[in-house]
Amino acid sequence: MPSPDIDTRIRELPVRAEIAEGTLILEVDIAGTEQQLWDAITDPEHLARWSPVVPDRPLTEVGPALSRENPDEDPVTADVLATAGQHALTHRWGEATMGWLIEEGRLDIQVSLPELEQAQYFAAGWQVCLAVLDAQLSGLDQPRIVGMEAMEHGWEELRARYAEQFGHPDGQTPTA
Repeated sequence: MPSPDIDTRIRELPVRAEIAEGTLILEVDIAGTEQQLWDAITDPEHLARWSPVVPDRPLTEVGPALSRENPDEDPVTADVLATAGQHALTHRWGEATMGWLIEEGRLDIQVSLPELEQAQYFAAGWQVCLAVLDAQLSGLDQPRIVGMEAMEHGWEELRARYAEQFGHPDGQTPTA
């Protein structure tokens, strides 16, 4: 059964977000052990439960990979650029580059974007997804929330908040 308070969890997830040197940086305190977090960011089966990045192979070794948010969509590049043990991963996600660092109960994520004004959209979307992951790692049976479904769970309010925080023009809300 899904958590009845996922919208509250999304809204209140302790995400620290900033833009530094042209990169979106997200830091979030999240449930789970280092091993659980590593599996959550590298294993396709785990990623398919919470993330829009669902690769065609584990993201544990450098090399080419493709990702689909949903099985019937065209793939985007998810090439693994670097790994360091089971605590750091850098991979492409389409035109963006995602860097993940796991430190005892915290994920640090660096997103290099082709256009920095996109940071408001990425920050809002990842906050929704990370709240789902946090719920799952806390033992709740919370389904994945990605794409347009995120609009029903406070995404627009998060996007507007991040747009203001980052000093970006208030962007357009996506439509299906």
